[in-house]
Amino acid sequence: MTKYNILTDYEKQRKLREIEEECKRVNRSKYWVLKKLSIPKSIYYDWLKTGWQSKSKVLHTVWNKTPEAIEDLIIKMQNNTDVYRSERSYLGIADNLCGRGIFITKNGIWSVLKRHGKNRQFSGTRKIFIIYPRSQRFLDVVCIDDIGLTNNKPRELSVFKAIDEYSRESVAILFVRHRINRYDVIKLLKQIKRRYGRYPKIFRLDNAQAHKSIAAKKFCLENNIELQFIDKGTPQHNWPVESFNGVL
Repeated sequence: MTKYNILTDYEKQRKLREIEEECKRVNRSKYWVLKKLSIPKSIYYDWLKTGWQSKSKVLHTVWNKTPEAIEDLIIKMQNNTDVYRSERSYLGIADNLCGRGIFITKNGIWSVLKRHGKNRQFSGTRKIFIIYPRSQRFLDVVCIDDIGLTNNKPRELSVFKAIDEYSRESVAILFVRHRINRYDVIKLLKQIKRRYGRYPKIFRLDNAQAHKSIAAKKFCLENNIELQFIDKGTPQHNWPVESFNGVL
């Protein structure tokens, strides 16, 4: 059976012409011709009503559309450079509108900003990264990091290691079945001291909580070890140990 709802406008026009010609040829009513051609009456009269043009499937009313006045207010608040950047984000705008008695979800505001191409537009911001010179002596700079080997919680197996930047050699390593803590950082440093008779001058590490702990900072201060925290989102600063992670 023909699926008349998928016919093109041209095919519908040909069907209407065919019905008219058949009515004239056999001199019978349209009801008889439609029945002979297996065309439902509802389909035929619908074609006549729409002038054989396909109906648009677009909704006449979009019920969840943000009113234009509120959209304009959102864009105006996002463009206001006299406030902090956090207040111009979709989270800050949502809180601001809520204070004005306009309740709209954070996702709704993000959709409005995205529709206008402003969801990631923050002018006047620029990221600056520090490029460290490569060390020229053994144990001048030691990089540390950890990587999980298994994911059997709560006792997952991780390897915590320290690699010298100059020689790219592993100078200390720990295998632990718990989350890395401040005592593991101190154990790694003591292991370096036992092996080589001295501590590294610079200890380069990321911004994990264990690395920034008071106990680790105090131990390094007492032993003249400089802590060098890399910028957030820049693992290339810790390249010796990150390279080890990639190989592992």
